[in-house]
Amino acid sequence: MTQTKKASYISVFSLVVLFSSILLSNTAHSDAFISKAQYEDYSVRYQCAELRYHDDLAKKEDIVLKLEEDFGITEETFDEFDELIPVYEKDDNLLNNVRTRVQKECT
Repeated sequence: MTQTKKASYISVFSLVVLFSSILLSNTAHSDAFISKAQYEDYSVRYQCAELRYHDDLAKKEDIVLKLEEDFGITEETFDEFDELIPVYEKDDNLLNNVRTRVQKECT
């Protein structure tokens, strides 16, 4: 096989890998364990619990356990949820929405 043919096969292979990873990435986000809207709701409710019950750990723990139950966060799904946190927290609009809602809903 000549160098030119080898290089073109490598280029084609690289493109296939690139497109496959893009498709898998988009599929992963569309089938995410929890949507951005749900993550926003979870974050607001979690931060409200932190603010309201910082001095009552038992009450805060009860609320967080209920929150996890409401959003389907279990031992089996925790890793998947945990992997989404840094992805969603790169979204400045989402974080701003959470901050605004926490100020309105938690005071």
